[in-house]
Amino acid sequence: MTPSPFSVTRFHKSLRHALRGVGRLFASEPNARVHLLFCILVPVAGWLLKVSTVEWIALLICIGAVLAAEAFNTALEALADRISTEYSPLIRDAKDLSAGAVLILVIMSATVGLIIFLPKLGALLGTSGMS
Repeated sequence: MTPSPFSVTRFHKSLRHALRGVGRLFASEPNARVHLLFCILVPVAGWLLKVSTVEWIALLICIGAVLAAEAFNTALEALADRISTEYSPLIRDAKDLSAGAVLILVIMSATVGLIIFLPKLGALLGTSGMS
């Protein structure tokens, strides 16, 4: 089967659905709103502390990965709740694994942020930081 040619109308419709999903993520998920706060604070800190291009790349990848993981987690939870409202250890495990994936990314992203920002803050404050 050959793929259908590009269509601006289909693209616009897909984009609308994706933006609706992003809006729903932030409207319905408190954790996503916390992540959104860091999506604002981290670039402000990066600008103030004059991070390098490579550091910007690392920070933006971390931000995007955490937000995407939170969206996948939310989608999985919505599907699981649609499948069954009754308790199921398998559904519990799937939800826990998905939430755990977000947690792992948050911890790794926070670590990247500390590696980038601590030395800059140390230099700014005149103390020795990580080198």
